Order: sequence, then structure tokens, then C-alpha cells
Amino acid sequence: MGSMLNEADRKAITDRVRSLSVSSTRRWGSMDVAGMLKHLRLSALMCLGELSVPPANKRAFHMFPLKHLILYVLPFPKGAPTAPALKPVGAAEFEEERTVLLELLERIGTGLRDGMGPDHPLFGPLSWREWGVTTYKHSDHHLRQFGA
Repeated sequence: MGSMLNEADRKAITDRVRSLSVSSTRRWGSMDVAGMLKHLRLSALMCLGELSVPPANKRAFHMFPLKHLILYVLPFPKGAPTAPALKPVGAAEFEEERTVLLELLERIGTGLRDGMGPDHPLFGPLSWREWGVTTYKHSDHHLRQFGA
């Protein structure tokens, strides 16, 4: 499984982000490409502890084996619900969202590696290593959504 904490994995994701254009079209879902970048930006802020997202209160997702299966084994399902705080609201400017997202992904990738990070709204407590995997997997999911 890839991780934003791994330089090669992070570069692969950021190269794919750079490959997007304002005319990239979705294969599923309802977000346009700028909205997807905004969604990933909000998620990155959550990872860094700079955006507080209320918990979903689904304790089963906090525990092994379900948490492990979703983080490391199963693909993220298309159309899975997202926390309201992570839904892009209003118009998003493509270049601005992409630039900020790339900066945030670099901060995540070169940041803390040991210990615990902020709580995830669905998975609860995550280590920084788990955040690296989760951020990679989430980014990959949405980049595939747009064919990148």
C-alpha cells in the first residue's frame, strides 16, 4: 500500500495531480475537477489537524479488522459518503486549489512520522503512518475518478 510518507509514492500522486486540467471529466460521482481538488485540500487540512471534522460516531470502523481492511486491503468504494465538513461548497478555482493541495501534500509527506495524529471522523485515532496511507489511498481514489 502506498503512503504519502514515502517520497516515491508522494511524487507519483503529485505528478498525477499536476496532470489534471480544468477540462478533466469525472468517471463517477458529482464533483467537478476543481471541487475534487477542494475536497482533497480540506481532507489534507484535516490530516494536518488544521480542520476539525466532527466524528461520524461509527465505532465499528475504529477497530480491527474493519479499520485494517478499509485502510490497507479494500478499495474505497465509488460514491461512499463523506463528512459534510469535507464536501466542497461553492465554486472552486482550479489552479488555486491544485497549488494549495500540492503544498499540503508535501507538508504531510515531510511531516511527522511517529506517534498519533488527529482523529479521523470515521476511523477515529490514526497514527501518522496510518494518515500517510489514508491520504495516499484517498488521493488515489479521486485521481482515478478523473482518469489521472
